[in-house]
Amino acid sequence: MSLPANHTATMFGNAPAPLPRRLLGVLLALLTAGVVAFATGIAGTNSLRAWQIFLVNFLFWSGIAQAGVVFAAILHVSNARWGGPVKRIAEAMASFLPVSFLLFLVLFFGREELFSWVSHPLPEKAAWLNAPFLFARDGIALLVLYGLSLLFLYYSLRPDLGLLQERGKQSPDALHRALTAGWRSIEEERRRSQRALATLSPIILILYAFVFSLIAFDLVMSLDPHWYSTLFGGYFFIGNLYLGLAAIAMVAVLTRKFLQWEAHITPSHFHDLGKLVFAFCLLWTYLGWSHYLPIWYGNLPEETGFLLVRARSPWAPLAGTVLAACFVIPFIVLLSREVKRRAGSLFAICALVVVGMWLERYLLVVPSVWSEDWVPFGGLEALITLGFLAAAALCYLGFARTFPLLPLADLEFQKESRK
Repeated sequence: MSLPANHTATMFGNAPAPLPRRLLGVLLALLTAGVVAFATGIAGTNSLRAWQIFLVNFLFWSGIAQAGVVFAAILHVSNARWGGPVKRIAEAMASFLPVSFLLFLVLFFGREELFSWVSHPLPEKAAWLNAPFLFARDGIALLVLYGLSLLFLYYSLRPDLGLLQERGKQSPDALHRALTAGWRSIEEERRRSQRALATLSPIILILYAFVFSLIAFDLVMSLDPHWYSTLFGGYFFIGNLYLGLAAIAMVAVLTRKFLQWEAHITPSHFHDLGKLVFAFCLLWTYLGWSHYLPIWYGNLPEETGFLLVRARSPWAPLAGTVLAACFVIPFIVLLSREVKRRAGSLFAICALVVVGMWLERYLLVVPSVWSEDWVPFGGLEALITLGFLAAAALCYLGFARTFPLLPLADLEFQKESRK
């Protein structure tokens, strides 16, 4: 199998080339600008705007990172053989999880700005809605989920790193030595990895549904403490997986283009990813409709308030945009088989979904805490969002530069590579 010279290092584990200085400089500049904008915002008169956009981006980028591991776990549970080259791309998104946990801790300092019940407690909900308990339970839940996700990543990476060292293709650094400590034969390590992944995958899937439902209830629904919905948790974590699949498809297209992976990521992979995005488009919309219908039919004030705010000015145009970007346009366009198989068209429609889902997270959070009659989005929000984007990109690129992006020790991948 002939390989392009510019990704031989990634394939065989030799010392990778450093990131382009211009790209690294741009990302570091955006990250710095985002941090400065956030610090300036919370210290000045725009503190609520800074905290609410921080929460929006925390939910959005943390969701993408966790969805990558969930996607890899789904592939393992379902014994899907088509996703080998895409699986590691999804797993690489988990590199943002440690950063996500630190950002969650930062949210504690914005509790009085975001959660009205901190300064005006609700006696009937005080046992559940109190800041120490909320951040303790959510912190422990995220710590367990993120810890198991990183453990999943360890068992997925270990056979590849050991195989590279066995073949002398990689000079082990301290991190690689730590990850391959106690190395046995490649056959034994494969078996050990498969056993561990088979155990971890269903646990992560169940825990993901539980933890992200908890996050939805605590960090989104409690922003409007008088509103409640038992279906909101399911709607939230399914939407998050929809977002993650669209992001994975986008990164797969970019990886194929810039690493010249035509031999590894093919139109068939795009077709399969496109079908998954289409399926979750329908599932997310179904849950949204199932959420809306009983609230509309019941017409109870404590339930309808959440929807009515978002159906009126100034939020109504944003709600219409979300519906079009996340359902109407993807549903119509992804009916085409050719659209799903072509890198450019799949990238465009998935980019639309990703932007639409960011707006959906924005629409879930901001109207609950913002009382003005205009939509708060300007330079402050743009800079903080770009800062989050830069942080996620730096984590991903750091992972790609440190670990192989192809599952080299996977027997199915080796079979496909010999074809």
